[in-house]
Formats: sequence, C-alpha cells, structure tokens
Amino acid sequence: MPDQFKYWRAVNSLRNGELSFTQAFISDGNVNQASFFFALLPFPTPVSPISLGFYNTFLYIILFFVLYVKKIFTDVSIWFYLLFPSAALYTALSLRETLIFFFMTLTIVYARESKIFRSALFIIPIYLIKFQNFFILGPIVLMYFLFNVAKKGMSLTKALVIGAISLIGLLLSAPIAIPLVNTFRVAMFVEDGGNKDEISLIAGAGDFVFQGLTSALYFLAKPLPWEASNALQLVQSVENLAILAVLLLITRQAWKLRPDKLAFWLLFLAFSMSIYGLVVFNYGTAVRYRYPFVIIYVIFVCADCNITRLRSHKRAKSHTQPMTKSLD
Repeated sequence: MPDQFKYWRAVNSLRNGELSFTQAFISDGNVNQASFFFALLPFPTPVSPISLGFYNTFLYIILFFVLYVKKIFTDVSIWFYLLFPSAALYTALSLRETLIFFFMTLTIVYARESKIFRSALFIIPIYLIKFQNFFILGPIVLMYFLFNVAKKGMSLTKALVIGAISLIGLLLSAPIAIPLVNTFRVAMFVEDGGNKDEISLIAGAGDFVFQGLTSALYFLAKPLPWEASNALQLVQSVENLAILAVLLLITRQAWKLRPDKLAFWLLFLAFSMSIYGLVVFNYGTAVRYRYPFVIIYVIFVCADCNITRLRSHKRAKSHTQPMTKSLD
C-alpha cells in the first residue's frame, strides 16, 4: 500500500527538523496532520513503514487496555476486537485509520461517561485527520449527550423521528448536497483508477435518497465473493460474510434485550455507511474505511445492551428445568 510511504516520510521530516510541527499542524494535507500525531508518540524515528506500523499497533493495544479497565468489553466484544482480521491488518500498517479509530473510540468512551470536555478533546483531532468522520461522529455524540443514551437509551419512537427528520433534511438539502456528492463520487472513482465518464451520477432527490439507503447496505457488505478480482479481495469477501453473520447475531440479541439502546447504534451504523457508500467504490478502500465503524458498533452495542454471548441459551434452560423439578 504505497500511501504508507507518505506517512513514513512525513514523520521522518518532523523528527529531523525538515518540517516543523507547526507547519504540519496547520497544513492542508491530512498526511502531515496525521504524521504530527504519530511523531508525538515516544518511539524511535521509524526506519521503514513497517516500523511506523508498530506505532499503530501500540495505539490499538493501549485502546484495548482502556476499554478493558473501564469494563466496556463483554465476552463477545473483547474477542471481536482481538480477532477481527481487517483490524489486525490495518493496525499493523503505517496509515491514519488506526489514529482515527483511536480518537473516535475515546470520544465515545468519554461521551458515555458524560465527560464533555474530554470527549470534545478527542474529537478535535478527527476533524484535522479526516473531517468526514468528524461530521459523522459529531451529531452522533451530540445525540448521545442529549438523550443520555448510555443510561436511558433511545426509544424506538425517537429513533424513527430522528430518521424521518434526517430523511427530510436530505430531501431539503438535495439541491446543494447532490452536486457536492457527485463531485466526491467522481474524484474517488478517478482516484481508484476509473474513467469519470463511466460513473453514474445522482440524478435527483429521489435517486439521492434511494442511493443513500441502498449504498449503506452494499458498503457494509462489499466486496461480495463474485466481485473479488484478486486473492486479498477474496479473503476480504469471506471475512465480510463472517462479520455480517456476527453483526446479525449481535443485533438480534440486542433487539431482544435493549431495543431502546440498539436503536441509537443502528442510526450510527446506517448514517456512516450511507455517507461512505455514496462516494467510495474501491473494495480495498471500503474495507479500510469501514472497519473502525464496525468495531465501534460491536463494542458499544455489546456494552450498552449487555451482549455476553452471540446466541441465547433459553432453549437449553427450558430442557433442564423439568429435570430439576423432578429431582426436587
């Protein structure tokens, strides 16, 4: 992944004085700003992109202990965190995705604890590194505070109302939003090696809403097995099927236990997948952008809804109960 060399060179430039920390912080490029945070970590100057990849692994380990000490993990989410293949891959590379995941997760952790200042402190770097995620996470964290979701949850009625308001907002903003979305669609398609004349643009408000809804599901699932064109994509497609099965089981359990809290996180997942689904076409990029949102969904749905196993044991209990009575 050639982008790794950009971050590696930028960190080395910061460490040897060719690029000042002030210049990196205020520059327009996301690479320099992400490298600013990498360069602050207390490690020797990386001699290769592999060395810089250890910086990300360190952040992933630190985040593990934060979530463990704060008792946010459950028996399900802790294993998902440790065994998710895409997380193992991208947290070992010298890219900005782990930094983004690190700051996003801590923003939500402190939002759950109603620590507004700390939550705001960790969301600011996201704006500098990846402003799209800032605008996705910002409204979500605000709703988390306003509705006190961690303690009270969010009623299904509120979730439906918010969904309806969001849909109306999309329709009203369509004249302004559609040209911007089309611009990003073309730019991302060309960046991934496509011809700008081959991409279908969003035609109107109805198409905008339809594409937003359908692209969310597709973005969560792609690449599908028959779309894989190389070995890595084939592995990713198999992983997708397994992850979708796990998400379905977790969501099903959460629906039975705490649908009020699940409703909030479903909004989070649908909102994020819709935005990226509209503009990202490359399969590898989709997996790379998607994995922080998937892990966050699993961690906090399991924490808020107390998901300790993927499947219910009610059936097993019903078989053992008559035996207990007979012994009594």
